[in-house]
Amino acid sequence: MASTLVLLTLLCSPRPTTAQLISPGKLSSGHAALEGIRNCTRCHELRQKGVSADLCLDCHEPLARRYTAGTGFHATLSEKDCAACHKEHFGVDFAIVRLDTAEFRHDRTGYDLEGAHADLGCRECHAPERVTDRTVIAFGREHGGLARTFLGLPDTCEACHGSDSPHGDDLNGRPCASCHGQEDWKEASGFDHATTAYPLTGLHARVVCEGCHRPRGTGPDAPLRYAGIDAATCTSCHQDPHRGAMPGRCERCHTTRGWQNVDRRRVESDFDHRRTGFALVGSHAEAPCASCHDAKASSSVVGVTLRFQKGTERRAFPHPVASTCGSCHVDRHEKLPLEAEGASPCDACHGQETWLPSAYDLTRHLREAGYPLVGAHVAVACESCHRSSDGTLTFRLVATSCSDCHQTSSPHGDQFEGRACDACHVGDSFVIEAFDHDSTRFPLDGAHAGVPCASCHLSEAHGTGATQVRYRPLGTECRDCHGGAA
Repeated sequence: MASTLVLLTLLCSPRPTTAQLISPGKLSSGHAALEGIRNCTRCHELRQKGVSADLCLDCHEPLARRYTAGTGFHATLSEKDCAACHKEHFGVDFAIVRLDTAEFRHDRTGYDLEGAHADLGCRECHAPERVTDRTVIAFGREHGGLARTFLGLPDTCEACHGSDSPHGDDLNGRPCASCHGQEDWKEASGFDHATTAYPLTGLHARVVCEGCHRPRGTGPDAPLRYAGIDAATCTSCHQDPHRGAMPGRCERCHTTRGWQNVDRRRVESDFDHRRTGFALVGSHAEAPCASCHDAKASSSVVGVTLRFQKGTERRAFPHPVASTCGSCHVDRHEKLPLEAEGASPCDACHGQETWLPSAYDLTRHLREAGYPLVGAHVAVACESCHRSSDGTLTFRLVATSCSDCHQTSSPHGDQFEGRACDACHVGDSFVIEAFDHDSTRFPLDGAHAGVPCASCHLSEAHGTGATQVRYRPLGTECRDCHGGAA
């Protein structure tokens, strides 16, 4: 009778009471759709205690894929019973995922938190908007759990930091970790410029990145340009101080140890001066570079101020290159117009093997200077005539008379002033070969024709203390020489 009453009580009791006798309690909000006796086998196997891990994974497909592949946190657990960690039937508000963030080892997920990442809150990364796995997104939306999941995040830097990357599209395809660490995003501690197409050597290694990688824009936050930098030649970054006068690559002479650090041996042994437009021949080929390329030289070269000596002022080699002798050599001719068709004036007389002798001969002296060199003048050195009062050479001579050069050595003083020397003397020597006394006021006839010149033309003291022969004026009367009554 008692058992019949119990059965009647069960059959007549309301449904919730019956369900409570079979189910331990309400499911959590995540599993609320599985409430009811008909859904028990969705999680439990008949005649088996607890829940079935296989049934859990059948439903939780995104987790199952990772677990089966042996990746993620769950694959590292030795406990295979899901209910050991995730309790159910404790009510709608019960959290079946109870994560101790302080003790949780994130490295067991396959992604170790290092540097600045270790200080982040879980949901700073595990946010719905950061989930990219399509399976996780679909599962989360279907079951309303996208905001609670810890699955589906990508493991690349770009996934989280793509919007604040300073590189734009410059380094697409190159992982961030190849340059950056997790301690400081701005410090590219892993970057080695030697792995690029342009290794940094010498002073280039000291240049800040912005020195070559200019910003893409004008704003303060404009990203730097890292790809597409033209570094094929030195002039891609540096202005050419030679202004095109030195053809060829800069590294033929210069090194990255410093722009002024010129490899002198390379310059003097390998450099082909013909490429400058000024071939070195003759004595020029033997001259040391610094004799021309010295900005401190007293006779600086117009257009050639490059110094090869270390520790000197800035190098320069402006165009045009010196192409005339006057660029280096002092013009001793006072820029006289000389005949020089197709050559500089110096080339008309001088060569590059030796400065002297010159090609200026007697014929040219007559044709160009207008003064024939004959007699003893042929043997006279140029500087004997072409020397100014201060001792320097001068070629701008306007004097062509004998007295202009021989005035100080003339034995006549001012006796023959206004009369040309060659009226008596010849150029071969200073002697008088054939003087015609008949051309004077006193022709010689009779006994006078045999009288020696010195008998009438006596020597006398000159005002300067020297002696001179008196030629004029002399008396022409007999008594002027022979005496007689007045």
